[in-house]
Amino acid sequence: MKARGKPSRAMDASLTLAMQTVPRVRAPTLAAIVQQKIINDISRGVLPPGMRLEETDIAARYDVSRTPVREALRQLAALGMVDIKLRQGVVVAERSLDHFTNLLEVIADLEASGARYAATRMTEAERMRLCAVQTDMAQIVARGQTVRFDHTNRLLHQIVHEGAHNDVLSRSIEQMRMRTLPYTRAEFISERRRMEISHMEHHGIVQAIMRREAEGAYHAMRLHVIDAGHVTEDLAAGDAG
Repeated sequence: MKARGKPSRAMDASLTLAMQTVPRVRAPTLAAIVQQKIINDISRGVLPPGMRLEETDIAARYDVSRTPVREALRQLAALGMVDIKLRQGVVVAERSLDHFTNLLEVIADLEASGARYAATRMTEAERMRLCAVQTDMAQIVARGQTVRFDHTNRLLHQIVHEGAHNDVLSRSIEQMRMRTLPYTRAEFISERRRMEISHMEHHGIVQAIMRREAEGAYHAMRLHVIDAGHVTEDLAAGDAG
């Protein structure tokens, strides 16, 4: 008789296999690491909109030289997350719900296009990996494992992006996602009901892809991204109020 309370190794096997098959990526540069740290601090409100970002202060904050800070700020300016203003230097970009809505519409169309292409271009191995992750997500939702849900959610979307077999599209999605980070709040995904809704929406996306229904996958993914975005939009409106 099995001992109660011990996790089953077989339970996570498919997700582990899926993660192992994700291609290795090159280690991030120091500038990329600094960039991510700045993004995180902007998202948490540590670096609020309108705040001036001095290279020397940022370098001291993250214990690096000014060179990677300068490159990180340049990249963030290209993403629209900071503004370079005459006589003011670099400042954290102001936020607005109108701007977020515009970003959301673009991201929804990009991700939906990725799902459309994935429906007809995914290999059988990629389809199996997608189903494995979706199956494991059901168990994660049932247990209310919020941290694992967030990771698995990102993995599922990544598999769809890769399944589109369009590097330009994948990079565009990644860049647009980064632009929304100042508006996002991680705690909404920790709500049990939100996790369940997201999982149900994923189910529709995965089923359309598995049936090779390109238009169905497009519309399912677009509705999913818009729906998740509206939760963030409501949070931002609440903060503004």
